[in-house]
Amino acid sequence: GNGNLTSILFKNFPGISLILVDLPEMIPVSFSYLSSVFPDAKIILPNEISKNGPKDYDILLLTTDQIKLIQDRSIDLVINCHSFQEMPNTQITNYFKLIERVIKKGGHFFTANRIEKIPVSDIAFTKEQSDLPNRFHLYPWNKNAKVLVNEVSRFSRLVQLDGIGIRLEITKP
Repeated sequence: GNGNLTSILFKNFPGISLILVDLPEMIPVSFSYLSSVFPDAKIILPNEISKNGPKDYDILLLTTDQIKLIQDRSIDLVINCHSFQEMPNTQITNYFKLIERVIKKGGHFFTANRIEKIPVSDIAFTKEQSDLPNRFHLYPWNKNAKVLVNEVSRFSRLVQLDGIGIRLEITKP
């Protein structure tokens, strides 16, 4: 997205280091916003990263092709908002594998995505779509995690037509 959630976390948790993973076309948007709000923050762009990965940063911006740079068991909190719903099911599965790889034992995972959505490709209006709908309850959840919250967002039911599932879980140490 535009980096808004990243800015909220950075402002409210001094000393935090954040990694924002997004599509390459969104990185300039996030960088522009975050660097204007936090001009003294050390923000690393994807093209500034060496093969060994960055060592010192406040906010690290990565493209989806760079996720291998995230070290195993190095992340305290993983957040995914409104992007799984846009992915094919195979890609969702790959991201869940990534989350299980990078999240620390005792780390938290939060997600908010539509309860159900049919993924749409660039050719949606010219060719019938074969992908099955993404269903929140069918995501490949970590069976070893303790679920703290798993519900339809009460707020989203008040302000929009589509239900948003929210889930917060903690990995077992």
